[in-house]
This record gives sequence, structure tokens and C-alpha cells, in this order.
Amino acid sequence: MSSLSLAHAIGTQKIRSFISGSYANPFLGGTGNGCMSVSVSVPHLAQNRVSIRVLARKGKKKHERPWPDLNEIDPEWKPEHLMHLSPYKPLKEKPRMLNLQFEKPILKLKKRLDEVKEFAKTSKHDLTELVESMEARYYELASRFYAALEPIERVHIARHPQRPTFLDHVINMTDRWIELHGDRAGYDDPAIVCCLGSMEGQTYMFIGQQKGRNSKENIKRNFGMPTPHGYRKALRFMRYAEKHGFPIITFVDTPGAFADLKSEELNQGEAIANNLRSMFGIKVPIITVVIGEGGSGGALAIACSNKILMLENAVFFVASPEACAAILYKSAKEASKAAEKLKITAAGLKEMGVCDYIVPEPLGGAHRDPALASKLLKIAILRELAVFRNNSVTVDHILFQRKLKFRKIGKYKELDPVDPAKLRNMKRREVPYSAFNYTDPTPYDKEQLEAALEDVKTFLSEEEIEHLISDENLKKLEKELDVEWNKALFKLGLYGDAKTLHKEIGEVLGDPYAEGELPKELQKKVDRLGKSLCEQLARPETVPSLRAKFQLYHFALNLRIFLLNDDWKDVEDDKDDEEDENQDDVKMESAFSFLDEKPAVAVVAGKKKKGRKA
Repeated sequence: MSSLSLAHAIGTQKIRSFISGSYANPFLGGTGNGCMSVSVSVPHLAQNRVSIRVLARKGKKKHERPWPDLNEIDPEWKPEHLMHLSPYKPLKEKPRMLNLQFEKPILKLKKRLDEVKEFAKTSKHDLTELVESMEARYYELASRFYAALEPIERVHIARHPQRPTFLDHVINMTDRWIELHGDRAGYDDPAIVCCLGSMEGQTYMFIGQQKGRNSKENIKRNFGMPTPHGYRKALRFMRYAEKHGFPIITFVDTPGAFADLKSEELNQGEAIANNLRSMFGIKVPIITVVIGEGGSGGALAIACSNKILMLENAVFFVASPEACAAILYKSAKEASKAAEKLKITAAGLKEMGVCDYIVPEPLGGAHRDPALASKLLKIAILRELAVFRNNSVTVDHILFQRKLKFRKIGKYKELDPVDPAKLRNMKRREVPYSAFNYTDPTPYDKEQLEAALEDVKTFLSEEEIEHLISDENLKKLEKELDVEWNKALFKLGLYGDAKTLHKEIGEVLGDPYAEGELPKELQKKVDRLGKSLCEQLARPETVPSLRAKFQLYHFALNLRIFLLNDDWKDVEDDKDDEEDENQDDVKMESAFSFLDEKPAVAVVAGKKKKGRKA
């Protein structure tokens, strides 16, 4: 193609693409009216020069920030999904809600309620009042159901794959935000996200551990487990916030720091320790929110703050329940028992002073309504930060309050000084097996009973004393005592073991309450359980209601023997053959109606008196 034909082609063609590059090229120049001019000089017959000037419209003006103008945002977009943000974007397909195993009973009620609602829409009768009453009853039962969850069940909710992540909360809480990258040491760890965001006109530094919403994202985010680069990145932006006076809000949601060989080579422990030390010197307020699971030092590395908030179903632990159970009980199947002992829930940690405030979640967990969960979280965060906006709060106050918070965590008891040179037996004291066995009466002697009777007569009449030692009252006390036993076994985490032994004894002897010699291995299990129970009951702070009921029962029993010179239990044994049809009324009532078996207290006691119905 000749130069003339090239000029003709350029002149007849509209150039609509954006022209980028340096203006050092003499052929490129600006018009100042949003267009780009291209000048082309074409020699023709070496005599005349043809100059062609073509205007090409410039490309779209770039924005100063990664979000568009408000008038360019599609009104169809939901507030929790800002599609223009990259690389974190809404999922192309909304995942199906995953229901946990223990939620099946309440979900059945929900399904039934939905069926009634659908029927009410097509019914000729007005069922509005019925539907409203059923809804009120359902929400009442659901509230009680989720309020009574066991610790291991809250762990499952905290690990729910659809639970809102750190960036979900940031998008819902902030007016606008921008992500910051890099640790200035060669890597940008995707498991920790740092960003600047504004809430109600105030700028904050957000730092959080980010999990994925599906398998692909989890692999990219390393399942929320940071490497040393991530912790150094977090510390870098903490110092950045300190320099510019931005309050820091950290979000904890990680099973723990990444413990691979490469991370150890890069000094994972040093990175965490450096964060722990440095955070106590940051001169701006720090608020930590545990939104999922907080595992060990990997979570604590960004949680040395002035205030620690926890969502209702979040957990914070030094070791996962499965790992703790594998160490203590030699089986990860005992995770529920370990979770109970570890006190890892928000309620348990608030009682111990670790957590400062529990943020309520929507019914069923934050994954049921992420927008509402973020709204409640935002309210709680702003309320805590409002304290530090007071002009009277100085930097020294902020640093002192942060150190004081962690020094107050934990409980201890000062004892008399012990000579360190003195040799002493460090073996744990063994409590006698029968230290707390309610089948053996309390040994009141005659003089004690006489003195006690005189004291009782000062505030009880003879009719009330007769009622205290009557058959009906002793039966009632014995039933209440068995109820307290079952509650104590649940509280101490021994009910499952007792129930299992109860069943095994029934299989061997035919009746779990029958007398007979047990196999050697089974007898060892019974003795081990009884020993464990007695060791825990030997502490005075354990199950005080059981102790009070125990003392009242045996005092009334001994008082009856002293006054009437008969043993109520022997009289009851004689009546057993005549009252077989009323046997069910004499049996002890369990504290939980869904258990069909008799109370497991007979197994724990290890023995029973002849003819005694446990």
C-alpha cells in the first residue's frame, strides 16, 4: 500500500478505539476537547505534501477510585453485592442453604409452618389468626432451641461454609472501601485482607482473616490460614493506621496459622510473636471481632485489642475440640466433651473476662441473614469506639486499658508460701470411692440428731416435722435427688459414659439394677467412672444444689429413724410386692423426659443396698 492510499484509508475511517501511549511521538497531540488528533503527512510526487488531520475521541475518563459514580450504579444491584469491586465479586449462582444435622427437629417445624401458609393462601376460610399463632409459637421454640445449643454445635455453626466472611461484613458495613496489598517483603498473603473503609464519615482500618465461599476461593485464600507474610502485612497496615490516626478494627476467622514447612522456614512463630508485642504499643484504639472460629496464636496475632467482641455463635480456642479430644481422650470422637471443658463459646469467654460483649445473631446463625448480622455488628462496633472518641481519652489511657484487659484475664488463688527446697508428693490426691455416695446414709449420731431436733422445733411445728419425715415427702425428696444427679452428670460431662455403662450392665445381668458380679473389664470401667465422679464432687464449688438436696434427704431419713425407730426404706421394700401395679409411680423421674432408661445414678454409685430401687 502506498503512502497516499494509507492516508486515504485513515481519512475515511473513523478511529473509535482509545489511543494510549506517550505524547513524545510527533504524530500524536491533544486538542483539549476530549479528542485525540493524529496528523499524517503524505508525500506525493515529491512536490506537494498532503496533510490529513483525524480526530479520534478519547477513551472513557478513568475514575480516581475503584468504584463508579453513584449515578452509574445499577439500581438493581443489591446493597450487599457490589459487583464493581474486584477481585471479590458476588457468586454467579447463589448456593443452596446447607442445614446442619442437629437442626433437623426445628426445620421440620419450619417446613410444617410453610405448608400451613401455602394452604392458607388457597383456603376459602380466613386462617390468618391460626398462621400468626403458629408463627409466634415457632419463633418461641426456635429461640429456645438455638439458645440451648451445646458448645460443639456452636462450633459447627461457626464453621458453616455459608457463614458471612470478613469481606462480606466490610461491604455491608462501610459506605466505601479500598483494599490495600502487600507486606513490602515480596508477597501479598490472600488469607489476610487489609483495607481502608468509612462508616458514618469516619475512616477506619479494617484487617481480617478471609475464608472462601467455595472450594475455589478456599484454595486461593488458603482456607483462611495466614502465612508469616500475612501477619507482617497486617502489622504494616496497623502502623500505617497509627501514623494517620485511624482506629483499627480486626476480624478473626481462622482455624489457625498455616503450619507448613515453608511457613516455619519463614519464621511463623516470630511473625506471630512480633505482632503480639507490637500491638500493645499501637497508639490508636483497636477493636477485635470474632466472627467465626478463632484458632490459637493464629487468631491472637491480630486480637491484642482494647475490646474483644464475639458473635453469638463464634468460638475462640487455644486448640480445636477435635485436637484437644485426641490429646486428652485419645479419640477425636470425644470432641463434644472437649468443647464443653474448654469453655470456647462466647458465653463462656465472657464469664472469664476474655470477651467484652456478645453480638446477637439472626435466628439460626449469621448465615441465615448476613445483612442483618452485619448491621448488628456495625452498631456494636460503633458503640465501643464511641468511648475512645472522648477528648479526655489520651494515648496513655488507650495503651494502659489494653494492657490491663489482658492482665485481668484468668483466675488464681494465692496460697501459703511453700519452701521450694522441701520435697513434697506432687501426685494428685485420690478421693475415696465412697466419698459422695447417696446410697450410704450420713452418719448422724444420736446426740447430733437430738440437738438438730431441738433446733428444728424452734421454727417448725410438730405437723411440719411429721410432714418432713412422712413417706410421701421422702419419696418426693428421693425423686428430686435423682433429678439432681442426672443434672450433675450432664454438667460434669459424665452422663454419656454413665448411660453406656448402664446399658452394658443390663446386657450382662439382664437388669441394670440387678445384683451380681460383673466381668473384670466392665467392673474397671465402673470403678473408673465412680472415681472420676467422686474427684469432681469432692470440690465444694461443684453442683451445690445436689449437695443441699443430698443433706436434706439424709437428715430427714435419719430423723425418721430417730423419732419412729423404723427405716423408711425397709418399709418400702416390704410394700414392693403388693404395689407392682403402681411401680411406675415409685420410680425416680429423670431430669430429661426424652430418656427412656432409668437414671444412670445406680451405675455411678457402683453398688446399691439390698432391695433398693435406684
